[in-house]
Amino acid sequence: MKNHFGKGLMAGFTAAGPCQVKVPARFCAEYKRGYVLGYCYQLEQKTGEKRVAALEAGRLTKQYNLDRNLMAEFFTEFQSDNAVRYFNIGYTGK
Repeated sequence: MKNHFGKGLMAGFTAAGPCQVKVPARFCAEYKRGYVLGYCYQLEQKTGEKRVAALEAGRLTKQYNLDRNLMAEFFTEFQSDNAVRYFNIGYTGK
């Protein structure tokens, strides 16, 4: 069995920016979820702002057509309503 989530996570950790819209279409949802989380984690490390990472995670979740509730769960585990709020703002664009 292949670890698509782990491969996406590692790709996101080292990415200079988010994938273009067409590129993620060729990957499975598990890979894209890992990529978004890996990319947003390293974005938080660079900026020191969890809000920026959560906002970008919401935006990429919508752009890559991922399950909103499943992705938002990663932020609820940190007991941070603020992070979930910024995730939803990124997802809705409001």
